[in-house]
Amino acid sequence: MNLPNAKQRQRYIDSVKALEEALKHATETGISDVALHSAQEQLDTLAEKYQNDEKIGTARYKLYELQAFICYFEHKDNEALDFIDQAIKTKGSSYPKAEKLKDTLSAPTKANIQPSSIDESKMTKTQKRKKLIGLEGWLALFIVGQFLALLITIYGFFADGFTSWSDINALNEYQSGLGNSLQALTTFENLAILIYVTLVITTLVLLFRRSKLAKAFAIATLVFSAIYGILDYAVASSIFSSSDIFQTAETQSLMSKYAGDVGRSIITALIWAPYFLVSKRIKATLTK
Repeated sequence: MNLPNAKQRQRYIDSVKALEEALKHATETGISDVALHSAQEQLDTLAEKYQNDEKIGTARYKLYELQAFICYFEHKDNEALDFIDQAIKTKGSSYPKAEKLKDTLSAPTKANIQPSSIDESKMTKTQKRKKLIGLEGWLALFIVGQFLALLITIYGFFADGFTSWSDINALNEYQSGLGNSLQALTTFENLAILIYVTLVITTLVLLFRRSKLAKAFAIATLVFSAIYGILDYAVASSIFSSSDIFQTAETQSLMSKYAGDVGRSIITALIWAPYFLVSKRIKATLTK
C-alpha cells in the first residue's frame, strides 16, 4: 500500500528522469535549437504542475537544475548560474552535480563558452553543420550576392563611369554650369564606387578567412551602399530637373529604374545587417 502523496511524487520523479534522459540524448547527438526548445517546453509543463507543490518537497530542486543546464547549453551563463544556485537553495545543501556545473560556468575556458574554443579539426562535416559552422546557408547566399554585385558594379563603372570633356563643354554651352555639375556628380559616383568595391572585396576576403572583422565590414558595406544610393539619387534628380534637356521619357525611365535600385539596396541593408548581428551561424563561423 502506498501513501497518497507517494504516487504523485513518483510521477514527478519519473517525469524528471524522462526529461533528463531526453536532454542527455540531445547533448550526445549534437545540441540543436529544436531539441532545446522541446526540452524547455517539457520543463515548463513540469514547472507549472510541480514547482509550487509542497507535497514534492525538496525534490523540486531538480526543476531548477534542469533549467540551469538548458540555459548552459544555450550559452546563457548568468541565468544558468542563478538557476543552479536556486536548485541548491531548494535542496537545502549543495551537491556534486551542482558544484561541477558552477565550476564549469566559472572557468574561463569551459568547452562551450565560445564557438572559437571548439576544436574544429576533430569535428566531422555533419557536426560542423549541426553547430552552424561554415560558409553555408544564408551566409553562402549573401556571399554569392556580393560577388554578383561586385561584377555588375565593375562592369557599370567601365561601361559608363566617365564623361568626356566634349560632352561637358557642350552641356556648359547649353546651360551655364550644367556640364560642370554633371562632371562633379560623376566624380562623386566614381569615388563612391571605388570605396564600395573596396568594401565588398575586403568583406569577401574576411569572410573566407572567417575573421571576426567580416561582420563589421559587411554591415558597413550594406549601410554605405544604401546611403550612397539615396544621396546619389537626390543629387541626380536635382541636376536633371534643373534643365529641360533631361526632361525626356528616356531620362525619366532611367531615374525610375534607379529609384528601384536604391529601394532594393535599402531593403537589402535592412535584411542583412540584422542577420549579421543576430545570426548564430555568424557567431559560430566568424571566430578568427
